[in-house]
Amino acid sequence: MRIPFNKPFIAGKELYYIAQAVTFGNLGVDGLFTKRCAELLQQRFGVPRVLLTPSCTAALEIAAQLCDVGPGDEVILPSYTFVSTASAFVRLGARPVFVDIRPDTLNIDDALIEQAITPRTRAICVVHYAGVSCEMDRIMAIAKAYGLPVV
Repeated sequence: MRIPFNKPFIAGKELYYIAQAVTFGNLGVDGLFTKRCAELLQQRFGVPRVLLTPSCTAALEIAAQLCDVGPGDEVILPSYTFVSTASAFVRLGARPVFVDIRPDTLNIDDALIEQAITPRTRAICVVHYAGVSCEMDRIMAIAKAYGLPVV
């Protein structure tokens, strides 16, 4: 017996739109549907610009660059995460500082973040695991107190 890992849900015109994307050669990041989606999000949320990425890895790499981290800098990360979370910062020369996770949420333990901060800390990167968000109010308060961006 074969158990499908991912079975797409087809509710309407999805196959038609896929055929259009193939026909127009818009399967890449800057295709017609990507532009339409970005415009929709800009209007919906009232923001001047939306940048869609092909993966979370790409988004993390862009975020790491925007945090302006480099050799000798440290970035606080949860100890339980996908490798891209760390590699996005390591590729720029930064050193990951892993903070243990909470056993009840498997998210970064907000009570341990502050003691991991050093003068070389440049950012805090959180991961919301399995649909459970981190304690963002507490994390943002810590970040604000130390002037750190949160990814």
